[in-house]
Amino acid sequence: MLALLLSASPARAHSEQITPEADFRQFKDWAWFFLGAASGFVAHELGHLFTDAMLGKSVDFVPVKLGPFPFFAIQPCCNLTRQEQYTVASAGFMVQYVNSELILWVSPRIRSQRHAFLKGVLALDIGLSIGYAVSSFLPDGIAPTQSDTGTMARALGIPQWQVGLMILAPAIVDVYRYLVPTSRWAPWVGVQSKLLVLGASFAF
Repeated sequence: MLALLLSASPARAHSEQITPEADFRQFKDWAWFFLGAASGFVAHELGHLFTDAMLGKSVDFVPVKLGPFPFFAIQPCCNLTRQEQYTVASAGFMVQYVNSELILWVSPRIRSQRHAFLKGVLALDIGLSIGYAVSSFLPDGIAPTQSDTGTMARALGIPQWQVGLMILAPAIVDVYRYLVPTSRWAPWVGVQSKLLVLGASFAF
């Protein structure tokens, strides 16, 4: 699919070239990368907690499972409206979107640069979105019901896989932006797809 996009037009193929990946040759590069990923995860969770605090809700940490893998969910309490449920559940993605947009707009050619910490944050943002999206496509009984996408789907009254598509689209576009920083269309499509996730909160 990517090859077709790049070869569809000679002029376009000339202007949108995949950039080389900068090598991580030192231990400190990988240390900064994983520190960035950990920071991205903490930022995601803080997004939930900050939104809970803004709404005056207390929280509990609830254990969940994705198949055989244990995890946890931050569950606010109590008496949330559907709009509040969606806002809290989507807050982590909103934080990810702000982080990834800042990184990709300020340093669009990050792939060919040794910005290990920022690459770690970006990798977490994209990887976590893809992980949530994939889990939303799993059959009932395997997909965690307390996931962010599950809560967003219940708030909107739609199947969870549809929310998964909403979350997956920005992640795929960000991967393309990382690989092809000279693309003119991808940044705007990426921003619009993220604004769709935010705009859904006004559907209530």
